[in-house]
Amino acid sequence: MNFKSLTFVFLFPVVLLLYWILPGRYRGMFLLGVSYFFYIKESSWAGLLLLLTTVVTFLSGRAIGQGTRKKAWMAAAVAVCLGLMIGMKYSVPPVGISFYTFQTLAYVMDVYRGTIVAEKKFSNYALFVAFFPQLVAGPIERAGNLLGQLKTEHVWNKQDMVNGFWLILRGFYKKVVVADRLAIYVDRVYAAPQKAGGLGVILGTSLFAIQIYCDFSGYTDIARGAARMIGIRLMENFRHPYRAVSIQDFWKRWHISLTKCFTDYVYIPLGGSRKGFMKLCRNILVVFLLSGFWHGASWNYVVWGLLHGFYMVASLVWQRIYPDNRRSMPQGFYRIRTLLLVSLAWVFFRAPSLQIAWTVLSQPFVNPLGNGVMQTLDFLEIYGMEAFSLVAVVITWIITERFSEDIYQDLRTGKGLSVAAAVFVSMVTAIEFSWLSQMAAGSENAFIYFRF
Repeated sequence: MNFKSLTFVFLFPVVLLLYWILPGRYRGMFLLGVSYFFYIKESSWAGLLLLLTTVVTFLSGRAIGQGTRKKAWMAAAVAVCLGLMIGMKYSVPPVGISFYTFQTLAYVMDVYRGTIVAEKKFSNYALFVAFFPQLVAGPIERAGNLLGQLKTEHVWNKQDMVNGFWLILRGFYKKVVVADRLAIYVDRVYAAPQKAGGLGVILGTSLFAIQIYCDFSGYTDIARGAARMIGIRLMENFRHPYRAVSIQDFWKRWHISLTKCFTDYVYIPLGGSRKGFMKLCRNILVVFLLSGFWHGASWNYVVWGLLHGFYMVASLVWQRIYPDNRRSMPQGFYRIRTLLLVSLAWVFFRAPSLQIAWTVLSQPFVNPLGNGVMQTLDFLEIYGMEAFSLVAVVITWIITERFSEDIYQDLRTGKGLSVAAAVFVSMVTAIEFSWLSQMAAGSENAFIYFRF
């Protein structure tokens, strides 16, 4: 679901109203119809792929749950789902195929392992797969969390409505005001890194680190907010990743649902850390190699994934060489070091090719100052009020990050009520202005993770 589309903006309030008006027994079918409508609006054939994946994994789950040729049905589900995902990724990938493929395969694997019971009602399972807030870009939900909630009759809750609205507002602010604004400068740098020079590529890559976080976590905020207003609690997918003190810590905070999928269904089955140090390192590299392939059919993503894998392995090797080493530096030092390593890897994620990635990385060494500070800012068209507004955008993003997602408690007690009201009004105004500016310029700026 493209939350930036006018279809969502105008129809979601109607969907929300009808959902709470309808008797509980009709709400599931209503949400299923809405979910498929939102998904197939742009592409009906993508909806057929979604339906095919849903039917295959539902039948596989039922057969496995009944003990009928469990391995054969498990193999069939894996072959069909991964076959469709890989085939589509190397041609014209339907939006969200990587996300719902992992979600459906996780369901079948959990049934196979006996950790959950196979769903008997197809409409319930189909809604679990197609639930519109998180269908296209996650979080990748487990049946143990989401499926049961979708079958429960929910009661309207003021707290969920307020917190859900706040999450949606925060998500739109991150995406429309911050990410889409920073994308302008990032695109200029990566379109011509030689002209940007060392200063330019450092600034552009730093802004991309903020852009991709605000873009992806902004989608997650909107998804979780929309679900919360329906009475559904989606899992947390980001936990302030740029506060991480190590790469291991970063992956406990970034795209948490994907990390858990790879941990549970790849890393642990390979042996995890139970079969010696060399196999532990191998397992880590395999996980991150697959993570790179999951993101797209490009060597850039493979290098990005392997780079994070090498970071993890290097950290483990260091710990073996110096097992008694204690952190002697301030925590801020480790946060900055981690952020630098993550930003270095982001170059491969953002660059359209390996050649351009190497060009970007070489600029701080072959052309460190570019044409000078002022010329670099002029190349990026950052001057005067433009520079001031750019700094303001970044600062306001940092401020909004510090607000709790459960903002209702402060509003209910009156604590910070006037401040919250001012923040709400300011954010709505900024979103409207930014959105109208993008529409006037004919800019789309779809969510980055839609391509995965």
